[in-house]
Amino acid sequence: MTPKNHRLSAIFYRLLEQADSQIARLSLYLFSFFESIIIPIPTDPLLIACVMARRDRWLEIALYTAASSVIGGAVGWYLGAYLTSFVSDLLQYLPEQIAGEAKFSAVSDAFNRLGILLVLIGAFTPLPYKVIAISAGLFGYGFVPFILFSAIGRSVRFCIVANMTANFRNPKKVILLGTILLVLITAGIVILN
Repeated sequence: MTPKNHRLSAIFYRLLEQADSQIARLSLYLFSFFESIIIPIPTDPLLIACVMARRDRWLEIALYTAASSVIGGAVGWYLGAYLTSFVSDLLQYLPEQIAGEAKFSAVSDAFNRLGILLVLIGAFTPLPYKVIAISAGLFGYGFVPFILFSAIGRSVRFCIVANMTANFRNPKKVILLGTILLVLITAGIVILN
């Protein structure tokens, strides 16, 4: 082993030691909460590090991460619902070509028609879940269905990533395949409508 490889291995094992702490897992859950509202970086790298450090607890770590994310999504939904009047007021000042009432209504109708699908896509794929969460509240998508489908999508995603990390150490392939599947389903539904 070369000195460079030895240093990289030492850094890797030091990171795993840090990821094995209770503070690291609590930080993961807190990060997952805020990632659902404002943080643009996905939770997955932290989840992978924590699971690699504690493979025997992959399911627990994944479910707590999903729960934290869904709670953050609920806050995002409420922010969107709270911002509805602000967005309506803003639309009055913007030119009709940019964001008139007709365009706003069209987006709202699309969200109402495809809401479940949009929530599942946002919850499962690497697409920004925060955008889906805030949009769901903004466009009046029901809170209970939003939470239910968010919980399904986030739990499935994080459990797959954690399980693949714990057992096969290759979560990227599963996320990629899942994303392709959801894009194909979405395209099919859009074409049929």
